[in-house]
Order: sequence, then C-alpha cells, then structure tokens
Amino acid sequence: MINMKQYKPYQKILICILPFVSAVLFYFISIFVLKYITFPECPSFRFLHIYCPGCGMTRAAAALIHGDILLSLRQNLMLVLEIIIFAVYYLEFAIRAFGKPVRFPIHNIKLLYVFLAFLAIYSIARNFVPAIAPI
Repeated sequence: MINMKQYKPYQKILICILPFVSAVLFYFISIFVLKYITFPECPSFRFLHIYCPGCGMTRAAAALIHGDILLSLRQNLMLVLEIIIFAVYYLEFAIRAFGKPVRFPIHNIKLLYVFLAFLAIYSIARNFVPAIAPI
C-alpha cells in the first residue's frame, strides 16, 4: 500500500516550481563554474590511461548546458540517462503530492540490475571502442 501524505497547497506549488528554479540556478552556476574554474584531469586516465565511468561527465554537462544533447551523449551517455531517471522519480513524487497513487515500474529491482549491468559494460567498452570514448 502506498503511503499518501497530505501536502499543503503551498507545498504543492513548491513541488511544481522547484524543477524550474533548480534548472535556472544550475544553468547560471554552471556557466560561472565552467568559465572561471578549471578541473583537474581524471586520475584514472592520467595514470592508468583508462576511462572511468565518470570520465567526460563534466564535458557532457557543459555540452548539455549549451544545448548540444548529441555531444553530451558522446561525452558520457550516463549523464543523460541519470537525468532521465531522476526526472521519472521526481514526476512520480509530484503526481503523488497531488493525491494520485502512482508507482512507476522504475522501482523494479530487475531494472536496477539492468542499469548497473549496462553501466559496467559501458564503462569497460568505452576503453576499447573509440566511438563511445569521450572526446
């Protein structure tokens, strides 16, 4: 049984506004960070010359901020997948806040195992297949 908490009207408004405010803040903070702060090279790539699962994530975020979704996918596919998963979880939360008992199939443990297996295969394959390695 799904536990339905009653939300006050101002909480429902905040739930609707929060993603947009967060996106705007993320955009402006990211522009500042990408312009004025340099990030060190990935230690696993620097010393071992292998790509870790997070290699290219900063460049993928930068490409996404500039609206280049294909370059973001090219840099690191996992960032876009994680954003989609987060959006589905947030959508479920927002629908529940308005009193609709909903449960998306994303909570299936088998789906989690598939995602983790994909992460492992992708992390290994990007070291051997130049087409999916970060630029």
